[in-house]
Amino acid sequence: MKKGAQFWLRIAAAVFLGVILFLVPAILFPFGLSLILAILLKPLADLLQRMAVRAGVGRIPYDVWIVVSFVIFAEALYLIAAYVLVPFIKEFKEFAASIPGIIVNIQNAIPRLEAQYQLSSMPPEVKQLIANTLEKIGSYMLQLASVSVSAVFSFAGTIVELIIVPIITFYMIKKGTVFCRGFIGLFPASYTPHLERLFHEIHYVLAAYIRGQLTLCVCMALVVFIGMMALGIPYPLVIGLLAGLVEMIPILGPIIGAVPPVLLGLTQGSAVMVKVILFYIVVQQLDSHLIMPKLMGSIINVHPVAIILGVLVGGHLYGVVGMMIAVPTLAVLQVMLKHMWFYDRYKTGKSKENPT
Repeated sequence: MKKGAQFWLRIAAAVFLGVILFLVPAILFPFGLSLILAILLKPLADLLQRMAVRAGVGRIPYDVWIVVSFVIFAEALYLIAAYVLVPFIKEFKEFAASIPGIIVNIQNAIPRLEAQYQLSSMPPEVKQLIANTLEKIGSYMLQLASVSVSAVFSFAGTIVELIIVPIITFYMIKKGTVFCRGFIGLFPASYTPHLERLFHEIHYVLAAYIRGQLTLCVCMALVVFIGMMALGIPYPLVIGLLAGLVEMIPILGPIIGAVPPVLLGLTQGSAVMVKVILFYIVVQQLDSHLIMPKLMGSIINVHPVAIILGVLVGGHLYGVVGMMIAVPTLAVLQVMLKHMWFYDRYKTGKSKENPT
């Protein structure tokens, strides 16, 4: 079928937008952050508006409830900063200063383990491998401390971007559908129902993942913090927040987060180390078989092998951030591929599947 000039102009506009995003990926940061905030705050603004209507004050503009939701969010951030972030910074400084001593204590604990569990018969190659691994972990912990300090200064470079985040978030909450309709309008009218269904499902998957993942991270940080306090492991706040952050890295994150507390437990004796290992095994089993299914359900239905591949590719391309966004990216790609594969059925409206 012959395509007109209008069709090719629309395709050129979509390609131009894609090229801009590819050449200037930094602009994705404020828009990505705004999207996350919009997904989190829009339900709150809608709830406030519904409550106002029930109370008989429904004439208040929706813009007011968006601003009120921002105020509530800012107040929550203030409380988090005052009661969590400030103590965390103090404890993290102590943790960073004690890293050399921790490494020495770990190295001194190895001979005790050899004598206690009769590991002296291990091949020299295995002992050397363990020593090299501990040395790499120690250097990694030192790098983590230095990077965390330098990140505070580099964060200042994003202040300009962060200033425009509330503005972008405001318009995403108020007129988010306008952007989607504008993009869909670039294509012929026959594509509209299919693209609307596609965007609806992508929004549904992303919103469910973001809310579920944030809830999961908070739960994991709280559980690990309480567990480390109960086991007497030093720096429980640092370990708890680390566990919450690495929970965003699927499959590999919990293993990474368990390494520091296990090593800290080793400095207090093999019995404490075993207790920490058992604690993490129990927590991860509850996470995998109880908490995660309850929060996510079947929304993120991506094969574990695909997740591992996505995490490795994301880590290679964009580091830790790439590992964190691997699962939602795979989920969106899965939705897009499903719609593309069954395109004819979706376009003609013959599909009886519920897209959500």
